[in-house]
Amino acid sequence: MPLDVPADTTTSGEEFFRTEGAYTSLGAPIAGGQVGRWLLREGAHIESIVEMFDELCWRLVGDGLPLFRATLHMGTLHPQIQTIGARWLRSLNIIEEYRILRGSEATDEYRLSPIRATTERGTPFRLRLTEDTPEYPLLTKLRHFGVTDYFALALNRSFRRFPVVTWATDRPSGFTDAEIAALEDINPALAALVEPRAVRRITENLLDTYLGPQAGRRVLAGQIQRAEGEQLRAVIMMADMRGFTALSDRLPGAEVIELLDDYFDAIVTPVGARKGETLKFMGDGVLAIFPAADDDDFSEASVQALEAALEGLERLGTINKARRQADQPEVRIGIGLHLGEVIFGNVGAADRLDFTVIGPAVNLASRIEGLTKRLLRPILVSSAFARICPRPLVSLGFHPVRGLFEPEEVFGLPE
Repeated sequence: MPLDVPADTTTSGEEFFRTEGAYTSLGAPIAGGQVGRWLLREGAHIESIVEMFDELCWRLVGDGLPLFRATLHMGTLHPQIQTIGARWLRSLNIIEEYRILRGSEATDEYRLSPIRATTERGTPFRLRLTEDTPEYPLLTKLRHFGVTDYFALALNRSFRRFPVVTWATDRPSGFTDAEIAALEDINPALAALVEPRAVRRITENLLDTYLGPQAGRRVLAGQIQRAEGEQLRAVIMMADMRGFTALSDRLPGAEVIELLDDYFDAIVTPVGARKGETLKFMGDGVLAIFPAADDDDFSEASVQALEAALEGLERLGTINKARRQADQPEVRIGIGLHLGEVIFGNVGAADRLDFTVIGPAVNLASRIEGLTKRLLRPILVSSAFARICPRPLVSLGFHPVRGLFEPEEVFGLPE
């Protein structure tokens, strides 16, 4: 399937209007003003930008525009994703949502893309595809699919780049001047819809990246007042690296950052894959939670947390193997797991907040993690965790815990 740039795609979108014929117009002007009014009045209420773009394309077809293919590209701020977008194809009756990963700008697909100048400078682009175009491999590919005319327009600039919409037809005579004018006429209305949605998507990405999906959704929903929080029970995971201070003192700064990135990636990836949420990086420490809807779900949450911890250790084992081969110091960690009541919400100063979990249960999880050094175990869990966890665990006895009057019974995995 032809792509403007490399992309991971997943099919999505809802059908609005379908015809067996490709289009009905023979060059008559389309109702650009009417479609533009629909965009502002009704399209603005369609929450999904993919569904909105799908309906827009079918409305244009219904008004006589000979569309074969259309795409909507939007840059974003995300540590892994460079661009998100939608690709509409009349012949397959589908719209695809896709992502372009960071690093794409170094590829030939981007360098030779027909929308590069439109993305970077906002320059409109149009080309009739009467012959192959070696300077634009994508357009040669589209020509072989029957495309005869390709038109790209910039929308309102955001974050150093322009979102871009592209329109392509397979009608032998291409787009008429009236059809090009109609597409230009609806462009301001489309830009007005795309801009706030792109900003919201970027906001969601940033909140997910820096706060985590659950915390990010709560902040975006308006939970932004200090001392505003929710009491919930959760499995709490605390992880900490052994000997990090000594390592950071003797390693170059770049190597310390690389080591931390490898360690955090090893721990955080399995947490997210098992419905957990990483809330905080504290130097070389990690705080994550596995909430559950009710008591019946905590058994499953405990299993997910334990499996995440075990996978994290397995990933670190792979990292350490590579570090040994490179004659680099290995990463050793301890993980503490506990089930308890926490406050999930905002803490901080009036104008500088942190969305996290607090409470005695968090402190106990940290203390249990600290015991891993003395008991020489990579994973230790509390008695509260052991009571709900169906996996086999062995008692390692009662141990004094700073801040508690009574010793805490801790458990580990069978040898």
